[in-house]
Amino acid sequence: MSANNLFTYIPSNEYDEVIDFDNMPHVLRRGGIFICLEGNGYVIINENKYNLCKNTMCVAFPGAIIQAFHRGENFQSYTLAIDTAFLRELNIPSAESIHVLMRDNPCISLNQEQLDNIMQVCEMMHRKDSRDQHPYHQQINSHMLMLLCYELAGIYAHDIPTKREPCSRQDMLFRRFMSLLATDITISREVQYYANKLDITSKYLTIITRQVSGRNANEWITRSVILNAKALLSTTQLSIQEISARLNFPNPSFFGQYFLRHTQMTPKEFRRSKM
Repeated sequence: MSANNLFTYIPSNEYDEVIDFDNMPHVLRRGGIFICLEGNGYVIINENKYNLCKNTMCVAFPGAIIQAFHRGENFQSYTLAIDTAFLRELNIPSAESIHVLMRDNPCISLNQEQLDNIMQVCEMMHRKDSRDQHPYHQQINSHMLMLLCYELAGIYAHDIPTKREPCSRQDMLFRRFMSLLATDITISREVQYYANKLDITSKYLTIITRQVSGRNANEWITRSVILNAKALLSTTQLSIQEISARLNFPNPSFFGQYFLRHTQMTPKEFRRSKM
């Protein structure tokens, strides 16, 4: 982690902590760049699917929703979480339009020269950031990040982003359902609630979730509740009663029974296992 929190390199073996591979939506709190170095796969960002192949770069902004991320065999990549607010502060012509272009077209194919330039800057950023005792550590990091942003802006100013492929209606509905789970799971655990939000029947929602993901809507709802409960139990000091209320359970006893039924552990036992 950078001392001034401007950028953070994310090793590939930590992807599981950044993006849930079971298609649970992940709302980005920070922006960053992701480069496919070898292999292929795909990513769904804000309901648009982008194919990933060698030298594909994705630029993501805070608030973007990563709804699915699939890696093929021999997939290798480079990820750097950065403070993308810098992009809006660059004193270059059409900076705002380039920012919008990046946001609306997050993936772009790099030629070898562009890839080499980006990787050279990133490697230099890592070297400079490691000198955390340098008296001008923060200022150097800021200027290094600005150099990277200029490189990114230059690429988008001259090249055409990777074509996005709209999802099918069923896939779109499933992604919207998953997005709703990310925001409304503390409001309702009823399939009908989410079906109403999507203007479809609960039966149809169950059908499409099963067809698209192999799990029905109720299974996804349960999984989302448990993931949220585990996160609150392991990363906060909230009491079981407070967590129960936050997840909209009628009382701690009901919450405890629900958690036990789906994890074979009580909330207290799970919390102790993580301490």
